[in-house]
Amino acid sequence: MHKKVEELLQKHFPEQDRPKKVSEFAEELTALIEEKDDEILLLERSVDLASDVIQERDGFAISHFELFEETFFSAAEGLLLVDFENNNLIYNQVFGSIWQLPESYGGEMSISGFFNVLSQHLEQPQNFLNFLNQSHVHLSAFDGELLLKDGRWIRYDVRPRIRKDTLIGRLWTVMDITEEKRTKRSIEVIQNELRSAHELAKMGEWSLDLESNHFHFSNELISLLGIPNELNVCAFESVMFWASGEQRQKLRKKFANCRQSGAPISAELQLLIEGRDYYVILRGGIAVGVHGEVEQIFGVIQDISDLRTSEHLVKVSSHFFQSSMQGNVLMDRQRNILDFNEVAGEIFALDMDVFADQIDGRLSTAWTHDMSIHDIWRYVIEHGHWAGEVYFTNSVMQDKTLWLSLEALRDAQGKITNFIAIFNDITESKLAQEQLHQMAYFDAQTSLPNRFQFEQFLSQRLSSKTLKQHPTTLFYLDLDRFKFVNDSLGHHAGDRLLCLVGDRLKETVPNADLVARQGGDEFVVLVSGVLSKDEKIAIGENIITALTKMFLVLTNKVYIGASMGIVSLPDDADDLVTAMRYADISLYEAKKSGKGCFVFWQRSFLKDSTPERMRIESELRDAIDGNQLLMHYQPKIDAETGQVTGLEALVRWNHPRHGLIYPDSFISIAEESNIILELDRWVINAVAYQQKIWKEMGLPLMTVSVNISASHITRMELVTIFEELFQRYPFLPHCIDVELTETAIMANPDRATEVLNCLLALGVKASVDDFGSGYTSLGYLKKLNANTLKIDRSFIDGITADDYDRDVARAIIALATSMSMDVVAEGVETMEQWDLLRSFGCQYLQGYYFSRPKSAAEIAEIYLGADPLKFDRNLPTT
Repeated sequence: MHKKVEELLQKHFPEQDRPKKVSEFAEELTALIEEKDDEILLLERSVDLASDVIQERDGFAISHFELFEETFFSAAEGLLLVDFENNNLIYNQVFGSIWQLPESYGGEMSISGFFNVLSQHLEQPQNFLNFLNQSHVHLSAFDGELLLKDGRWIRYDVRPRIRKDTLIGRLWTVMDITEEKRTKRSIEVIQNELRSAHELAKMGEWSLDLESNHFHFSNELISLLGIPNELNVCAFESVMFWASGEQRQKLRKKFANCRQSGAPISAELQLLIEGRDYYVILRGGIAVGVHGEVEQIFGVIQDISDLRTSEHLVKVSSHFFQSSMQGNVLMDRQRNILDFNEVAGEIFALDMDVFADQIDGRLSTAWTHDMSIHDIWRYVIEHGHWAGEVYFTNSVMQDKTLWLSLEALRDAQGKITNFIAIFNDITESKLAQEQLHQMAYFDAQTSLPNRFQFEQFLSQRLSSKTLKQHPTTLFYLDLDRFKFVNDSLGHHAGDRLLCLVGDRLKETVPNADLVARQGGDEFVVLVSGVLSKDEKIAIGENIITALTKMFLVLTNKVYIGASMGIVSLPDDADDLVTAMRYADISLYEAKKSGKGCFVFWQRSFLKDSTPERMRIESELRDAIDGNQLLMHYQPKIDAETGQVTGLEALVRWNHPRHGLIYPDSFISIAEESNIILELDRWVINAVAYQQKIWKEMGLPLMTVSVNISASHITRMELVTIFEELFQRYPFLPHCIDVELTETAIMANPDRATEVLNCLLALGVKASVDDFGSGYTSLGYLKKLNANTLKIDRSFIDGITADDYDRDVARAIIALATSMSMDVVAEGVETMEQWDLLRSFGCQYLQGYYFSRPKSAAEIAEIYLGADPLKFDRNLPTT
């Protein structure tokens, strides 16, 4: 029994008086107490054990907290621990130093106050505070960079503290990255400078991975060499095939040597990449890994294509400079000779070894009509360029005329560095021009003004506003019995007689404005002033009388006479064409009257010719609308090869009653009316359509010449016709050549030039027809920009026998050559003419010796087929 229970029983229930029930109770109580004592003992032991564990854990926690404090406060980064539950925070010394926090803050403060203080150090404080306010709802980490007002940069990294999905705080880690930023910026600057240097040097990087054996190209290199983007990684052999066969083998060896021995690679190559050639310099070397193994070969490629092109251009320029047909001289800024070609020496008659020393003496005597050589140099220095004709007082050069072009070359600052002088010897060209000028304005036999000068003079007179106040009388005469003299005494006597007639006309009418020869045995006399009819009759009678007197021709006494038509201007006519037509009709009436007399123009003279003219006009209009016109074509031949190079289109009228009518019978009537415009349009369209047919047949296209009337060449409508034509037939430009007679051009030269230049701009070629017959002004010939001159057949007829015709043909060819124009000789009918014209430099020939005009079908069969006819100078023609 438990001791305490025993003591209580003895006190209250002595053993002798103790009831049995009490004893039993005491026994049960004792058992219960003992049971509880065991539980208490077990509990005490558990408590002791728990106390030991708690003491052990407290020590561990204290140890970890001490470690945290030591780590937190000794960390190299700035650390900030924010506790949202207790609204406080703690940061280490590095954090305070970075943010330059005062010591008075201690180690802790409220969150809102703390971040307000921090924000005052920032360039954009409000943005920072707004960002913090928005971040409270996010449980994720975040980082970023901040710029302080003092220019420093801070990088921050923020990690959340979460308990049971609730944000209870954050740990901020901050670092001062100002130096890192500066270093990075310096590196970027260096990289940009290096990239710019590479761009300027036209360089790009490459590397070769030795494990995969693939090249890797930088973006700069891809752009530099036009490498497709998909080839920025490219197999070794594919790159090798960019080089030519011989270079490819050498390049493979260089890469192999580099792999084996580390030998650097350097090669100048010509690469073909995507169809384009590049000249490059490739350089490279090995890259070694940490264990000394070769990992890759890397290097740069420099594009030197421009350099090689420049070198090539320098060689070409030097060759051009030396081989040019012009005299070229290069000087420094002091005008010392640096270089010159042989032609310059030939022009100035100086040997190559003395040229540099003596050229200045030659040039110092140069002059123009307006400037001395010193004036020319002064002009070049001020304006940069001068060009013009120069002459010389030097005895060696005094017979020469040069075209001089002087140019000053300047550097980027505008300072003169060099002078270039280009000389062309135009002496022969000038002589040819003077000859042609004489031929253009004066008659070769009589030295009188010719038909061109007369018509130009009269046109200007008729267009004068003072014509009514200062009228002009036109005397148009034809010699009687001149053919008899020519036939009986010969052409020389006839030529001499024409000269004597010219002299006598000038003596007879000394106050005449102009005495001119029209051609053949026809002359004109122009007298200005208000003349009465009696005064005009007196002049006419004096002329007739003077010409009936005896002429002494080559010791022969010769008697002739003259018939004459007289027209009063502007009373009878106010334009050149009408005036000459009326003069011709009046002359005809005088001849009908028995010759040896003159007749004044009368309106009644038109009556007899009007019905016939009207009939032809009417029928010609019907012919255009009724498909009665057809085209024939005459070949043009290359004088050297005998090959057919072009065709001239010639219109024919297939009259239902009169058969085939040639243009001589109806063109003049068409020109006097507007029918010529319709006729020109028909011809142009017919030629274009025929070219289309030949093209569809698979035949080669040749340039076809089309004759254009005088009235059409001054109308912009002609340009419209060709514009519409080329829209329908896009293949036609450069296959059409318009031929204009000198009369057509000179009727209104300025307007003709304007229209012709518009046609040339469309691709139409142009030829001046019948050149040399004394019509075209050389000044206008330059302005026309025509491609070809066609020598009038009258000069070709006598070219093998007549010195005059031969000289004229040679002069025309020389003139055309000097103006870069082609020459076609018309009317070639013999082999001798062919040979002579070819020796003069005439490029093309046309005439019955080669072929009469033929139909389109015949042309296609003979000249455009698979085996075209070629003319051989050693074989007879058919």
